[in-house]
Amino acid sequence: MNKNKIFWLIAVLFAAFSFVSCEDESGSGDGTDDGYGYDFSNIIKTYVDNVVVATYTDMKDRATDLYDAVVVYEEEQMQDNLNAVCAAWRAMRIPWEQSEGFLFGPADLLNLDPSLDSWPLDKGSIDRILNSNLEITSDAISSSNVHGFHAIEYLIFAEGDPKTTILTDREIQYLVAATEYLRLDTYQLWANWVGQDDIDDDIVLEVFEEEEIEAKYNFAENFKNAGKAGSTFKFQDDAIDQIVEGCTTIADEVGAQKIGGPNGLAIAGNKEQAVLEVESWYSWNSIEDYANNIVSIRNSYFGGRGLTAGNPSANSLSAFVKSKNTALDTEITNAIEKAYNAIAEGMDRPFRNNLTGQKVEDAKDACAELVLIFEKIKTLKD
Repeated sequence: MNKNKIFWLIAVLFAAFSFVSCEDESGSGDGTDDGYGYDFSNIIKTYVDNVVVATYTDMKDRATDLYDAVVVYEEEQMQDNLNAVCAAWRAMRIPWEQSEGFLFGPADLLNLDPSLDSWPLDKGSIDRILNSNLEITSDAISSSNVHGFHAIEYLIFAEGDPKTTILTDREIQYLVAATEYLRLDTYQLWANWVGQDDIDDDIVLEVFEEEEIEAKYNFAENFKNAGKAGSTFKFQDDAIDQIVEGCTTIADEVGAQKIGGPNGLAIAGNKEQAVLEVESWYSWNSIEDYANNIVSIRNSYFGGRGLTAGNPSANSLSAFVKSKNTALDTEITNAIEKAYNAIAEGMDRPFRNNLTGQKVEDAKDACAELVLIFEKIKTLKD
């Protein structure tokens, strides 16, 4: 994503301050405030365990798979091995994009979102590193716009497919370093939700020991304990509002920025710059990315990965909304599906070659509509 470094520095410092804020701003212990008037304990627990932690666990496991595939390719530069790297990269994009509805907590506090997924990529700096005599280490690629998902994507894809030319020794060195960086960021993201004491993955523990780091947070417990003393969420209602805001933020970003940004440039006649603004255009994975962002909202609303209006969790945001306003639950459900279908089924692939037209306008409009409708959840406060 397009990130402003100064903005993120300020945001991270502010979030870190909030996380360790003084006791009079922490949870009061009375559970809910005078807003929703609802005990969200089970809904919050289900959301944390079945959506957030489940998604990050999947992403953590796929980060290991990607690293293993890169190691195999480093050892033997065969096309099949590079194809496997590309497939592993695409597989890891799924849980990452499905996590973008909850880019609060460790993703924000530890600045992991831009480190994992900065866009646009600084291709010029990557090329300069590749063409230099500089040893390609984590320090050499520490700037967020020269590592992460898209640096790896740039190295392994061409015109939407795995490259058919053997990577140079320097490119392989870069690929290994960037994948190690991505793996460590992913492990930290997962570990700082589950907490250091609950890390049950030997590979993660081994990598943390090598890097001499530990998880700083147990954000799952912090979120589940919303409304209790010690949590950074003073009331359960604050945690629910955070879920709502996470979903509306990503819906707006997909429509207005990820799709709308390149679309606006293309309409203005700046086609070359428009293509460069399309996230994941080397792999032609853009529409899948955007659709999975909407899945992130769907999972958050229905209380589990892969759940829909047909099988929502009994402890879901949807269940709460339905208990208050059945019509609004239907409206939200329809808006989620409309946005998903407008992107996944409606937009022509690859997006970089189809930046304008009614299908693009429909996708933008559906995302904007989803934002407005999802925000109505906050009107359910008494």
